[in-house]
Amino acid sequence: MATKKARRVHMFKDDLAWEKSDEEFEAWVDTIHTPETYRAIGNMILKYKPGEAELLHMGIKGGYNVLYRLEYKDGTSVAMRLPLKGGVKFPEEKVRYEVATMRYISQNTTIPVPHVYHYGSAAENPTGLGPFIIMDYVEHDQTMSAAMNDPDVGDSNGGYHELDPNIGKEKLEFCYRQMADVLLQLSRLKFPRIGSLDYDDQGKISVVGRPLTQNMNFMVELGSVLPELLPTKTYSNADDWYSALADMHLAQLTFQHNDAVEDEDDARDKYVARQLFRHLAAERRLTRQLGSEEDDPSDDCTIFCEDLRPSNVLVDKDLRIVGVIDWEFAYVAPAQFARDPPGWLLLKTPDDWPTAYAGWMEACRPRFEVFVRLLEEEEKKLAEKEQPNKEMADLSVLSEKKKKKKTLSQHMRERWESKSWLLSFAARNSWAFDAIFWKYLDEQYFGPNELGDYHARLGLLTPAEADEMEPFVQRKMEESKVATIVKWEVQDAVAHLAKVLL
Repeated sequence: MATKKARRVHMFKDDLAWEKSDEEFEAWVDTIHTPETYRAIGNMILKYKPGEAELLHMGIKGGYNVLYRLEYKDGTSVAMRLPLKGGVKFPEEKVRYEVATMRYISQNTTIPVPHVYHYGSAAENPTGLGPFIIMDYVEHDQTMSAAMNDPDVGDSNGGYHELDPNIGKEKLEFCYRQMADVLLQLSRLKFPRIGSLDYDDQGKISVVGRPLTQNMNFMVELGSVLPELLPTKTYSNADDWYSALADMHLAQLTFQHNDAVEDEDDARDKYVARQLFRHLAAERRLTRQLGSEEDDPSDDCTIFCEDLRPSNVLVDKDLRIVGVIDWEFAYVAPAQFARDPPGWLLLKTPDDWPTAYAGWMEACRPRFEVFVRLLEEEEKKLAEKEQPNKEMADLSVLSEKKKKKKTLSQHMRERWESKSWLLSFAARNSWAFDAIFWKYLDEQYFGPNELGDYHARLGLLTPAEADEMEPFVQRKMEESKVATIVKWEVQDAVAHLAKVLL
């Protein structure tokens, strides 16, 4: 009897491209720890935040930035933050969008974000280290992630934390409640388009930049996709953005030269899955996710931060949030994204979980129930605070539409139970896409599939897509014979991609 194919948890990123990125960073890092560089950085900070300087600390490397902290004699500190060379592929955009997002959040919520004194492009930075942000350094005791981490894991897991299985109820709820408040406040920031916040011609913060995502950065860094092949505009609705995401998945598979496929059947699986996902997006079926009616494609868009997690939340000794940092890859996204159950509830994300998505969901369910209950409580508090005085208005006269509008917690519960959050996760993550598509999406959208692979789906391809499949597979197999980094000319890359974006 035929059996379903065992699948990897996720596709591997291009290891050779990763090595190249690391080499580029290592060459750059030699230039950022010289006495001359430190003097130039200190002078830059003092230019925009004058004071009596006490100590310039050694630069600290994060996932996407290096941070220099200047301490003043009055005990305050200011930081200069620079995108990492090699790892950040759109540094100018990243800085502009992040500053606009931080300032907008500061003006429209109570979420504590660092105050920005100044930011500028690489051309405006005399240190030669690229675009920069000068902002307050947030004094803190530790990150929330460190506070919730399993003490048996410590720092032995490559710096990645795992939720302490024995964490106390009071501690867990205190941390979760604060995070629920952050997500609730962000969900109430509504916008008419999908894209990144930036300053428009009138100096107003609005959605004028393209959506700049973490996956796009990975595609260029670790998938050898030319930046010129990525989206360049904002989007008026979720359907169009899903189509752009689907096209990017196929571009990633097309241009990732190394570690992309295991064999011919794996290449066919990946090709068919991406073409079918593009069909779903084009047919506008992805905004009615897995047959659920809970997502209205006409809903407003809201700020969604792909890197919002406890490791970027700073707390004091009493575990109270004093700062939420690292707003790179925050953009105005479809409302569905913000309604997903948080992937950080166990600190380790679903695609990093040792027993894959099913194992993560099983382990996460009790934690999710705690979180969503606390989110409901925060919603009730907010509703009571905003409820009009009974002498001024009677709640019974509210329109039916307003009374029926679902809360964030209701959406989140529905998306957990229907597993529709997996669709959003797959849409945003090119390297996690395949395992999710064949296990959770394929049969939901296209019906029974005994083998769980491409064989039962060939008839769903268009004639042009079917004709292109075998040439595509053979190109991927030829590429797999020699590990190299291909240097594409833009014109050639556009033509190459056109062969599969049929």
